[in-house]
Amino acid sequence: MNLTWKKALLVGVTTLLCAFSATACGGVNLQAGDSGLYDKKNDISYSHASPVYEATSLLKEYGKLTVTSKESYALYTIPGTEPSEMLATEDFNIVYSSEMDMPTLVEMNPTILRVCRDSIEVKRLDDAALVSSLATAYENNEAISYPGLTPHQNYKVRFESASYPGFYYTLTYVEYSADLVVDGQNYGKYFLYDAFDQRFVPVDDSLHKAVDTQ
Repeated sequence: MNLTWKKALLVGVTTLLCAFSATACGGVNLQAGDSGLYDKKNDISYSHASPVYEATSLLKEYGKLTVTSKESYALYTIPGTEPSEMLATEDFNIVYSSEMDMPTLVEMNPTILRVCRDSIEVKRLDDAALVSSLATAYENNEAISYPGLTPHQNYKVRFESASYPGFYYTLTYVEYSADLVVDGQNYGKYFLYDAFDQRFVPVDDSLHKAVDTQ
């Protein structure tokens, strides 16, 4: 094989590898900077979203997020969103452009609730009115201090929106066997909880009834 054919073969193999690995062949590299996570290649700054935002799925590998010289995470595109707007790490956490804001739970207008235990979906609730009422209650009801009591049962609940197909808004549903009473105030048995921001909000028994009866 002469030198020209060797060069041609090398170019062909390199091109093939590039097709299968964006990271290895010029994919973006997000690194921490003064303005958050910076993509120098495309001049875009990203921020970490709260862990309540969880990617629905990972599509195409797009680059990597460099934490230290020894620690990095693969980055992927997600459904319905341009990579210049939003990406997800390999553990489904979201990073988003600093030029945009993440929607609140109510702004997402969720219509489906996926109820999960140990990451396995046990119920899918598609009563849009019920899902909307839970979202509104979580956002508008007064939060109280998380009591740290052992619940009767708890689930991971993922609010899903057709308007934002790339991510869920994920909370923990906590249910106690008896009403929670604090300083003489009865808050009931049912709560939605964001462990990251320590937001613990009483809700009605609609989710309890829906999970028990479906």
